[in-house]
This record gives sequence, C-alpha cells and structure tokens, in this order.
Amino acid sequence: MAGEGFWRRIAGHRPDPRRPPKRWVWLPYDQQQPSHPLLDPTVHGPREETAVVFVETAAKPARRPYHAHKLVLLLASQRHQALALAQAGHPVVVHFSEHWYDRALTEVRERWRFDRLDASSPAEAEVRLPVASLPWVHLQPNPFFITDRAFWRRVFPKPGPRLMETFYRAARRHTGLLMDGGKPVGGVWNLDHENRKPWRGEPPVPPRPRFEPDAITREVMDLVRTRYRGSFGAVDGFEWPVTAAEAQRAADHFVDHLLPHFGPFEDALHADEPALFHSLLSASIHLGHLDPRTLCQRAEAAYHEGRAPLSSVEGFVRQLLGWREFMRQVYEEHRDLYADTNALQATLPLPDWYWGRPSGMNCLDTTVRQVIERGHSHHITRLMVLSNIANLLGVDPHGLNEWFWFAYVDAYDWVVTPNVVGMATFADGGLFVTKPYVASGKYIARMGPSLCNGCRFDPKQAAGERACPLNPLYWDFIDRHAERLATVRRMQLPLKALRALAPEVLDSHRREAATWKAIAAKARYRSA
Repeated sequence: MAGEGFWRRIAGHRPDPRRPPKRWVWLPYDQQQPSHPLLDPTVHGPREETAVVFVETAAKPARRPYHAHKLVLLLASQRHQALALAQAGHPVVVHFSEHWYDRALTEVRERWRFDRLDASSPAEAEVRLPVASLPWVHLQPNPFFITDRAFWRRVFPKPGPRLMETFYRAARRHTGLLMDGGKPVGGVWNLDHENRKPWRGEPPVPPRPRFEPDAITREVMDLVRTRYRGSFGAVDGFEWPVTAAEAQRAADHFVDHLLPHFGPFEDALHADEPALFHSLLSASIHLGHLDPRTLCQRAEAAYHEGRAPLSSVEGFVRQLLGWREFMRQVYEEHRDLYADTNALQATLPLPDWYWGRPSGMNCLDTTVRQVIERGHSHHITRLMVLSNIANLLGVDPHGLNEWFWFAYVDAYDWVVTPNVVGMATFADGGLFVTKPYVASGKYIARMGPSLCNGCRFDPKQAAGERACPLNPLYWDFIDRHAERLATVRRMQLPLKALRALAPEVLDSHRREAATWKAIAAKARYRSA
C-alpha cells in the first residue's frame, strides 16, 4: 500500500473513540488552503473538537490515466496538509479506498459513526455531485473563487452568448482591481494587443526556484510509480510545489522576477523555454495553496509601485479574474451541453502523436514531449499547437478534452472542458468565443520560430513535400466549414481569402489535407 512512513506518522493523530470530536469536516483534494474557513477555531471552537477527513482513492487514477506528476501532486499535497493539521491539533483521518468519493466517505462514516460531515463543495462536478447526494453530507458554497453564481446571474441575467470581456469588466468593477474610480487604470480595459511579441532570447528568463521532493513526496512518488503504472508520463523530474509555503515561494518569484516581462511575451512560443515568463501557478491555485484574489492584488501593487508594466499586470489579472472565473461559470451553466456538443461534427480519434509517437511536425512533437515530461505547457501551446492541429484534422473534441484532462497537472473538468470543447475546438458553436481559433503554419513561425527550426516541413511553403501540413489543413478547414462560418464576423477575411484561391490551389490543399487526415486516422492510439 502507500508509504509506511506517512501512515505511521498520521496514525497517532486519529480521533480518540473515547472522546469523539464534536464536528467532522472533509477536505477535498482541491481545498488545501492554509486556513480553511470550516476549520477556523475562532468560529468553530478548539481544533481538537473538529476532526478532518482526507480521502485517497484508487478509483480516481482508475478512471483516467492521469499524468504521474498530477497524481503525485494531489496525493503529496493532501498528505502534507493532513500532517500540518494534525500537528496543529486536529484529529485527522486519512482514508484509503478503492471506491469513488461518495462510497469512500460512507466507509469513513461507518467506521467512525458520526451523524454529519461538513465540507465546501468540490469544484469538480464528478466529485461534487455524487457526494451531494449523501443526506448526511452538508456542502457549503465553494468560497475559493473570486466570483459566485449570484454575480454571474447579475452579469448575464438572460440566456444567450457569454462574452468574457463583458464578464471581466464587471468583475473588475465588482472587485475594484485595476480600477481608478469607475474607470480602468490606464484608460483601457484590455491590453492583449500589446502582449503578442515573439521571444528571441532577450530578456533572459530568470531561473525558477526548485522544489526538491521531501520524504513524504518521495513516498508518494514510489506509490505512483509502482501502483499506477498506466499513468501518462512518469514521476521522474517531479518538482511541483506541494505545500502552501512552497507555492508562496513560486508566487514571490513570479511577481518579483517574471511578471515584469510576462505581458509582452504572453503569447510567445519557444522550444527551449516552454514556460518563458508564465507563472506556473495554476496548479497551486486550483489546489488552494494560493488565493487568486491575493495574487491579483499583489500584481496590482507591483504596477502601482513601478515594478511591473500595466500590460503585464493586466494580462495576469485577466487570466485569473477573467478567464479562470469565467470558465468555471460557463461550465457550471452549460455542463449538460458540454457533455456531448460537437458543432463541427469532428469525429477523428486523437492520434497517438499526443502520446509521444513522432508526427514529423516539430511544433507538435516538441510540445507533446514537454507535456509528457512535466504535465504542463502554457496556454498558447495548448490553444495554437495542440488544439489547433487537432481541430484542423477534425479530431473529436471530447477525445481531445479527455487527453487534456489527464495530461495536465492543472486540468479539472470545470476549467479544461470549456477551454477545449468551447474555445479551442468551437464544438459549442461559439457560445463564448467569436471565432474558431485555427491558424496555419505561418502563425507558429511568427510566434515561435524555434518550434519550426529543424522541422522537415517549411511553414513558408503551401504545397509540395516540404509544405507545412498546417497550411493545407487550415484552408481545408475553412473550406469544409465555410457555410457555418459565413455568419461569423471575425471569419470574413479568411473566407474572402478562400474565395480568392485558384480552384487548382484549393484542390491541392484538399488533397494534401486528406492525406494528412488519413495518416492521422492510421495513427490512432491504442492502449497496451
């Protein structure tokens, strides 16, 4: 079973049956806050009167082949939190189960005989909904986001399209972040147009703090290595923050050293610097190690103190206060739609290129290798390399979504599904985006020329053996969906360019695209 060292250490902190705790609280894996509201002793009494329950279940890694780094991160974070709470005086139960969370919690109740279990709602619906059906579990609203459902309904009181910019401006007014009275700081709401520079080696990327696995984390690594051998990637090289203190060090480094250069290179791609100036804090935020509002306030303070430009600070705030909050609310409002929507009728199985088999496209192979190694790549490689290529090929959006869900350490249903099924593949028909995010090889060459270096394909060539596959696939995509895209305002220029193509050129693009789609179909992934 799991590492004996941890289990011996935690065993001495279990509840005393002779003096049972007055309250029982379950902490899901995504609520590893240093100070959880349900554990506040000024509100709920002495710590020794509140028992805290953690669940480790083999059912989660059995459901999907989660990246080994993700499993280590979830388990190591929980174990560190469990020991910290035990040392602070809480009785602690860490329950291992082969079953899903509702059954596992029932096992805990049968063992310890309590009448009520309190918890804040887990963010992931597949965890929350089964647990919510248990009458003795009392779920309170999740307090670890900046906005709530009531705010969403005020912004969007009627059915219809949901625009992130509308939400973002309302959230800025609501929180006061980057506001000067009733106006945005700097006079503009969005500086995205300033954040599109390619990175060519300057300024240099500062080295990041390293988080060497301690004894608890090494035990978890051994567990994942031996028990969950079907995981994506491997445990080797794991060095994600697993405690709030470590996450805070990463946040400090970002604000002090990376944030000043984040904005201009936010959309840049580079083969040798996959993270560039991105924070890499999303996994820690989703686990509760970092508070998103506090991070936004720290970035805002850096601007006012002259330590970071507005373009960088606004871009970072837009990611947290804008996209993160917006994605969660979109998913919760349209969860049923996202279960099977497929507006472009894309059905190709995801090729095994996404499991590491070389495709010959350097941009794709490099990005997949980065994900396999660390369970992460930043948002533009996710959108404009991985999703773009899948979308151009006509890959089933739900197959792609499932891959993102298990391949990335920061992917959970509420954030990955609207990003992939909605924004990246247009499979929801444009519920909240104003165009499909597709591009030819020229975009990759412009924003990340290093990803084209050494590739056997040339993004400047549109036809022939050395032509970048993204070029004919792009025109084939526009051609296939021309009728549906005719009413999409931001697609009028590509449609006009399509109509200007000579018939023989378009026919050539169709043939080349068909060849690549056939190659991708033969590269269908089959698990061992």
